[in-house]
Parts: sequence; C-alpha cells; structure tokens
Amino acid sequence: MLVSLSLTALAIAIAPAWARGRLALRGSPIPSPTSTFGTAIGGALDLPEPTIAPDLANRAKEVGAFDGDRLTVKITNAFGWDLPISYQSNVGSPTIIGNPSTNTFLAGSNTQVVVTRNFAGAIFIGKSFDPANSKIEISFNAPQGYRPGVDVSYVDGYSVPITCSCGGVPVTGCNIPLFRTGRTCPQNGPGDKVICYNPKKLINAGPADPFFQPCQGAAYTYPDDHRANAYGKCDGGDIQCCVGVSVHTALVKHR
Repeated sequence: MLVSLSLTALAIAIAPAWARGRLALRGSPIPSPTSTFGTAIGGALDLPEPTIAPDLANRAKEVGAFDGDRLTVKITNAFGWDLPISYQSNVGSPTIIGNPSTNTFLAGSNTQVVVTRNFAGAIFIGKSFDPANSKIEISFNAPQGYRPGVDVSYVDGYSVPITCSCGGVPVTGCNIPLFRTGRTCPQNGPGDKVICYNPKKLINAGPADPFFQPCQGAAYTYPDDHRANAYGKCDGGDIQCCVGVSVHTALVKHR
C-alpha cells in the first residue's frame, strides 16, 4: 500500500488496541487510499489478551513486577543519518511527559520518552514521515497489570533497523539492515530504499515475506510473530533502544 509522506502532527491518536490487527490513525489527515494499518497481535498494543513472549536464548528473563508509575524509553540514533521521528498514542492515553526529539532525530543523538500508567502508543522512526515506518510499540496499562510491554514492529513496513534492550540484554528487535541483504522488497515506497511496505500486515499467520524473513521472530514481521514480544522482560522500568546496527552488536535474531 502506498502512503503519502505528509505527517504534520507530532502526536497522533490511534484507535483502541483491541482492534486486533488494525490501527486507524486519527488526528491530522494523512492522504491515503486507506487508513488501515497492521499491528502486532499479542504485541505491546494488543492489550486485552497479552501474549507473553517465550523465554528465548539471549533474551532477558522475567523479573518481579514493576511497581513504579513511570516508564522510560531511551533511544539512540546510531544509524548515521538524521531521521524523521513521530509519536502516536491510543485514544485516551496520557500525554508523553518526557522531552523527546521532535520531528528530526539527529544522527548520533539520544532522546527519551517518559510515560505514565495507562499509556499505550508507538514511536515511528524512518527516512521519511511515513506511518508505515519501523516502530517501537509501548504499553503500560492496567490490562497488563502495569507491567511494561514493548516490541519492535515491522508489520506495516521496514525503514530502519531497531533493537531494544533492558538491563543490557536485547529483548526485541532486529539489527539486520534488510535493504542490504540482497532480498527483493515486495513493494517499495517513494525513493531509493526509503521504506519497504509489508504485504503480510493484515495476514495474521506467518511465515514472514521473504524480504522480512531474516528478522522473523526478533521484530514483528507479521501480526502473530509473537517471539518478538518482550512483555514482562523490562520490569525495571527502563528500556533502551537503538536505531542502527552499531550499538547492539549482537545479532538480535531468533529461530
């Protein structure tokens, strides 16, 4: 699906997460043939029936439940380019109270998002303002017992590699630069290797499309790709994410 590259609002409300497999963007209009987007079923934004990720090798073990009232997500731009960044929150979610980068995420810089209880939303990062960009999905709400939920999702599309860790241990995401694997993108967006739209975004079951397959099980590559779910792995209240391949040098990829 081709999506226009206009995104004028920094904070955009998204439809309730119980709309399994579909997120309807609301806020500043985005000219598009459709406003239906994929999401990770059982991921951080699919709240009523959270799917706890299996205990995979090199993933953080579950620890005691987080009893804080704020969740901090720190992000490093190690991609080497200045990148557009935007934020979305579910309808009714509290406002982000951190001091995140706005519009442009400078190369080599750090930013952070701080949210309070009952928050659910996403951070979109890519080479253009496109709602199908690679995203970090976050939830911190009552249906999950106020346990932090996070996942990296390429369900709508892939733009840049993202990984997230807790306590120095990778928990979700994939640092493989998919445009460099030699695999053919099934539907390129405008520009040269700017974004690859995911044809499996509304197909719940796998396997992943061949272009996305190297990251299957590490980032969400189709809605039911539950091995990418890091629910219960970040109960310390701090999540560290990296855009690029140079910080989390260990390959974040699981079979």
